[in-house]
Amino acid sequence: MTSKNNQRPNDDLLWKGVLLAAIGLIVLIAPHRLQSPQLRDIVAGSAGLGWLALVLGAGCVAVWGWRGYRHWKRH
Repeated sequence: MTSKNNQRPNDDLLWKGVLLAAIGLIVLIAPHRLQSPQLRDIVAGSAGLGWLALVLGAGCVAVWGWRGYRHWKRH
């Protein structure tokens, strides 16, 4: 029997992963789209954090998919 509380953390993991990946992509793409040189330099300096957010987001989505696959395989 699967309770609603059991499904909730897995769904939250998907949303967190998508949000983190989107933030990472925005931080990585933004320096190429910004017109202001000062703002471009500030955002470009955050590229490491953008990569971190992108990798963490992809990891969260991968864990979400793996859990769903294991659940699907069991039933």
